[in-house]
Amino acid sequence: MPLRFLVIMLNNSSNTVEVIRFNNCTHGEKTFTKNVGDEVLNENSNRQYAVFVNNSLYDITLILGDKSKGTVGKGIILKPRGGSYEINQTNLYVGKVSAISANNCKLSFVECVE
Repeated sequence: MPLRFLVIMLNNSSNTVEVIRFNNCTHGEKTFTKNVGDEVLNENSNRQYAVFVNNSLYDITLILGDKSKGTVGKGIILKPRGGSYEINQTNLYVGKVSAISANNCKLSFVECVE
């Protein structure tokens, strides 16, 4: 029997959202050098869920696309000490995800597929 994961959505704001089950989740952390954009997740047509959490002391700019498509402050700003962004069934994005910061910092993430 395959191992299955149940993910409770980080920002689930509705009790009517269908619970989604996953076979595989990848947990990771990405270290950034100040002012150097880098890829966090590859394009993945099987992605069903992803969450990005900034546990550092500095803003991180999340870029939906290649690192060349964004700069510090021009993208999705994840505030320090827990700022987050979630990809789920209501905003499913399966493309490349990159990020950049004006400071050395770390970004935690989880990506789940069926």
